[in-house]
Amino acid sequence: MTTAGIQVSSLKAYLRTPEEVRSTFARLSAMGCRMVQLQWIDFSVSPQCIAQALRETGLYSVSTQDYYDVVMERLDYFLQLNDLCGSTHVCVSGIPERYRSAEGCAVYARELTALSKRLQAEGKVLSFHPRSQEYDRFDGTPGVQLLMEQTPEEVCLGLDLYHVRKAGLDPAQWIRDYKDRIDFVHFKDSLPLPDGGQQLMPVGQGDTDWAPVVRACLETEIPWAFAEQERWQKDAFVCMAESFDWMLQQGFRP
Repeated sequence: MTTAGIQVSSLKAYLRTPEEVRSTFARLSAMGCRMVQLQWIDFSVSPQCIAQALRETGLYSVSTQDYYDVVMERLDYFLQLNDLCGSTHVCVSGIPERYRSAEGCAVYARELTALSKRLQAEGKVLSFHPRSQEYDRFDGTPGVQLLMEQTPEEVCLGLDLYHVRKAGLDPAQWIRDYKDRIDFVHFKDSLPLPDGGQQLMPVGQGDTDWAPVVRACLETEIPWAFAEQERWQKDAFVCMAESFDWMLQQGFRP
């Protein structure tokens, strides 16, 4: 059964101080949310404060996330944050610009493999979160696929379904193709703007055909699914509550 949660990066503007973190976590808890993924909490807020805020509000974290270079620069911070919060996964996002080639992906895969071994020694799991540009083809093969082929199975795939769709691919098919390596997915919705851009929307209120995606998650028993929305057309907490409620209506458990 897939558990629904919230990726707190959606509320970056409300995660700048210890007081804001606790207030934000309390509002997520009041929505009925229990599980979160931690990202973009201001680094001035200590891991101890974050862990305490989780405990006080009845939330739990299963993963942290940030860009690869940020995680590598602050690896001790992320290890401590995961330890104090009881998280099991350290997620890195993106292929750095210096590795955007077939040869670069091979180098990056070796670095991810080494990081995975380091994390395993600490009792943690490495996940990789691709953005839409990570599906660009290098020598005919999507960058994500190159990384998955050249890293051990212990390296998980944190699949952002919005970015799969933005890359012109089928999110449900990617879930099925990589079901044995996916521990979590991100649900994020959007509507097209007249200028060709995208307006992010609460999940279920955009133009994404979610039915086959939800079915793929439930049938392959993806462990965790996080609602995410970093830009809002109305109150951010209302958006997150609507997204979370929609996910529960699809059959995900709280």
